[in-house]
Amino acid sequence: MNPSQTAPAPGAAPVRGYLHEDFRLFHLKDLGKGPYEYHYHDFLKIMILIEGKVRYTIEGRSYDLAPWDIVLVDRGQIHRPDPDPRIPYERILLYLSPVFLSPSKGEENDLSLCFRTAQYRHSQALRFHEKERLPLISLINQLEQAQTTEKEAFASSLLSRLLCLEFLIRLNRACLTPAASYLTTGALDYRISGLLSYISDHLDEPLSISHLSAVCSLSPYHMMRVFKEATGFTIGNYITQKRLAKARELLSLGVNATTACYQCGFQNYSTFLRAYKRRYKSLPKNGWPG
Repeated sequence: MNPSQTAPAPGAAPVRGYLHEDFRLFHLKDLGKGPYEYHYHDFLKIMILIEGKVRYTIEGRSYDLAPWDIVLVDRGQIHRPDPDPRIPYERILLYLSPVFLSPSKGEENDLSLCFRTAQYRHSQALRFHEKERLPLISLINQLEQAQTTEKEAFASSLLSRLLCLEFLIRLNRACLTPAASYLTTGALDYRISGLLSYISDHLDEPLSISHLSAVCSLSPYHMMRVFKEATGFTIGNYITQKRLAKARELLSLGVNATTACYQCGFQNYSTFLRAYKRRYKSLPKNGWPG
């Protein structure tokens, strides 16, 4: 089973995959495929590398992966894998709905905590010791079996849900332990790294090229060139997609469309509405789709 790819509208960043349920698991293996383009998702993604030599880039930071490393990609984060085409690239992908991960009773049940912890640690790739790794691999294999060979068995959907929840609970616990090994990143121009963080923290403010140039102490031309090389996107496209992703999140929390528009930094509603319709093929409305 392969994830589908949605065709981007002209001028929009490529968005890959779809998710209409709480979660979906894929087991993929290919050889000599690539190069992969930079893209992002509206949902959260966990990737477990089984085989291959892969450099995985997320928001300009790169990680050299080994088998059984786990990568956490939050929604809206621009990323791409760069596998060695001479070696089979085998991995398990788990797509997760933001609603599915939302806490049901208090913050202690927030299963998205591992994604926020990874961002706080400035690393979204983990390498666990055998003690933490084996239970996680066992659960993900059971989940795959429940969704494939046993999908017609009694209460298979309930079993899949329980296995997915247990996997996420164990993953969050493992990420929070002092022994959790977050991989160091590959080289990234610290000015672009700082610029990515600045944009994320100031989406509700005007973000002109001249202002961002001053923030990172680069000339506008050099900044735009290096930014495109590091992320695969122009600065304008990057900011627009980040604002739309934030608006999508606010709408899912019950914020009305007009308020979400201005809280995300759009200067007028008509611009926001056109961008939103082009990106999501629908009008902005409350609630999370799917």
